[in-house]
Amino acid sequence: MKPGLYLLAEDRSTLFSAADPAELAAAHPCWAKDLQRLEPWAKTVLPGKSANGRGMAAWRSGFYSADSASLVCGSCSSTMDALRYLIDELGLSPWDGLLAVEQKEGRGRRSHSWISPPGNLYVSWALPLLEEGRGTVNRWQAVASLLVGELTAAVLDTYGLKTAVKWPNDILVDDKKICGILVENRDGRTVVGVGLNLGHAPRGNKLKEPPAAEAASLQEVGVSVTPLELWFSFAKTGRRRYDQIVGSMSPEEFTKLLQHRLAWKGRTVLIKMNDDQGYLAEIKGLSPDGGLLIIREGKFETVYTGSIYPAG
Repeated sequence: MKPGLYLLAEDRSTLFSAADPAELAAAHPCWAKDLQRLEPWAKTVLPGKSANGRGMAAWRSGFYSADSASLVCGSCSSTMDALRYLIDELGLSPWDGLLAVEQKEGRGRRSHSWISPPGNLYVSWALPLLEEGRGTVNRWQAVASLLVGELTAAVLDTYGLKTAVKWPNDILVDDKKICGILVENRDGRTVVGVGLNLGHAPRGNKLKEPPAAEAASLQEVGVSVTPLELWFSFAKTGRRRYDQIVGSMSPEEFTKLLQHRLAWKGRTVLIKMNDDQGYLAEIKGLSPDGGLLIIREGKFETVYTGSIYPAG
């Protein structure tokens, strides 16, 4: 697809609704700021992937230029599901992103729901390389969530924040959850979903189950940024960091590098498996293949599944 910023002007069944400039601006003040900053908007048609495809009507920003395509829809079920559809329909490439104003069926690990009101960043894109080949690439696949955690943290670093990667897929600032990450491998593709709290963070009493870490928004920690501003930063800084890591390190070297960002390292935590009663252990670091190294009852172990909570 030709690089640029596009608002999808057509609905697609239960996947997503259209994003008209006026309606999008009315959805939330931060989107109004984005829409005004990126004017003018002109009607266009995104060509279909196949010669017989009818394509899709869209609004194109006359201001924004980039190396990849960024698409925006209104409400969607899940950006991950909608992105897979758009890859097939429009031929999106790795790093072409889909943003939604809100999600109706956003999800995290183990199918936990993700509260997704307007005003935050909900974006999905396909990672390059990780879905291709064999051998070393498969080793990268095992640490994909941690890799995206490092990319996200590197972007937030540029806003002066001190971030930590909570194993296996959350970003914390001051021990509070700012961001959740989901990586899914399906049909030969590695698709990433990131939900980042910009101006809204769900409170514990609104959730079905106690959170592993209290949620916070970037606004609450002193950073004011719009969804498209942050995504454009991600598409530049995050992509550059990805190229640096994958181009110069092995997966084992990467997990060693990530140790300095690992949340709660050296602390005793509660580890739960499948929502059952958990056990206490001390976090010691990351294994070369992305597992969590712990000390439990005086013995070293490696954990590959489960959730970690503050002890007590």
